Amino acid sequence: MSVNKNRSSTVYLNQLITNIPLRQKIADQNDRDKFEWNQWQSATKAINNVEVSPKEKHVRNLILGTFRLEGSRLFWSMMIRINIESHPVIGWKFCYIIHRLLRDGHKNNGVQQNYSLLSYRYCNLIIAKLKFHERNPIFTGNLTMNEYKDIRRLFNDNFNSYFQLCIELFDYMEAILNLVQVIFKSLDQSRSNSMTAAGQCRLNPLIVCIQDSSLLYDYIVKVLFKLHEGLSGDVLQDHRQRLIDQFQRLKCFYAQSSTLQYFSNLIKIPVLPENPPNFNVKEDLKNYQTPVAIVNTSSSDSSQVMEDLLIDISDDTKSTLRATFSDNLLENETMYNRAQDISDLEQTLLQYDTMLKQNRSETDDLHRTIVIKDAELIAERD
Repeated sequence: MSVNKNRSSTVYLNQLITNIPLRQKIADQNDRDKFEWNQWQSATKAINNVEVSPKEKHVRNLILGTFRLEGSRLFWSMMIRINIESHPVIGWKFCYIIHRLLRDGHKNNGVQQNYSLLSYRYCNLIIAKLKFHERNPIFTGNLTMNEYKDIRRLFNDNFNSYFQLCIELFDYMEAILNLVQVIFKSLDQSRSNSMTAAGQCRLNPLIVCIQDSSLLYDYIVKVLFKLHEGLSGDVLQDHRQRLIDQFQRLKCFYAQSSTLQYFSNLIKIPVLPENPPNFNVKEDLKNYQTPVAIVNTSSSDSSQVMEDLLIDISDDTKSTLRATFSDNLLENETMYNRAQDISDLEQTLLQYDTMLKQNRSETDDLHRTIVIKDAELIAERD
C-alpha cells in the first residue's frame, strides 16, 4: 500500500465547522464542564497581556465553540472575567479575537442578535460625532458654537471651508438618521411600544437625537444658503439632493416620534415645513424658521412618581388623614418614633453599604491580580 507523503495534513477551519452538528446539546454535565474549561483556557491564552500574537489553535477553538453553541454567549461571559480594560495589550488582542469571531464564527455572533445592530449603529454615531468635533473644534459637545452666533460668518467668504463643513454636517446627520431607522424597525419586530419598559429602553436615545438633528438641520440649511451666494447651482446639486433626502427622513422621524406618548412630557419635537427651502431664492432665507427642540427638565423621574401618588389621593382621603392625626395624638407620636427608627436604620444601612463597596473593590483588585498571574503562568507553560 502506497502512502502519499506529499499530502497536506492541514485541516482547514471550514472543514472542521462542517463536521459540527448544529444544536448539539451537551447532555453530560462533565462534558459541559470540560467544554467550558477548554474554551476558558483558549480565551485566556489568546487574550492576555503578553505581547505576542495569539496562537491560531486557541483562536480556532474559540471559533469552533461558537458553532458548538450556535452563538457567543459563553465567550462574552468569559470576557467579563478577563477584565479587558486592565491592560492595553489585552484590549488589542480582544479586538482581534472579536474580528475573527465576526468573520469566521457562527452567524449569531454578528449583527443579527437582539441589540447588536442597534449598538453597531450607535457606535457609528458616536464615532461620527467624535470625528466631527475633532475636525470642527469650534462646536461644543451640544453643537453650540463658542464664539460665533451665526454659522454664515464662521469662515467669512471662504466657500471651500463651507463646502467641506457642509459635507461633515451631512455625515453627522446621516449617522443619526441611520440609528433612528434601526430603532423604529426594532420596535416593530419586537412588538414593543413607547409605554413598555423595553420600548422606552430603545427610544430613550432618540431624545438626544432629536436635539442634535434639529441643530444640524439648521446649520446645513444656513450653510447651503451661504454656499449659493458664491457657488453655482450646478456645483451644489449633490448637496441639495442630499438635503432633500435627509429632510424627508428627518420629517418622518419627527412625525413618528410625535405620535408616541413616551415623548409627550419629555421633549417638544420640532415641526418641519412641507418642503425644504429653495436655495435659489434668497427670500426663502427670510421666511426660514429655525426648528427648536426643547427638553422638559422641570421634573425628574422620582418627582414624577411622587406627583402621581399625590394625584391619586382624593380630597376626601386628605380630610380623613387630617382628622385621624388630630384626634389621635398618641398614634401620631408613635408614627414619628417609627419614622425616627427608620431614619436611624437608613444611616446604618448606608454605613454598611460603604463598607461593602470597599470590600468589593478590594475583591475586584484581587481577582485582577489572580487573572494576571494566571495569564503569566499559562504563557510560561506555553
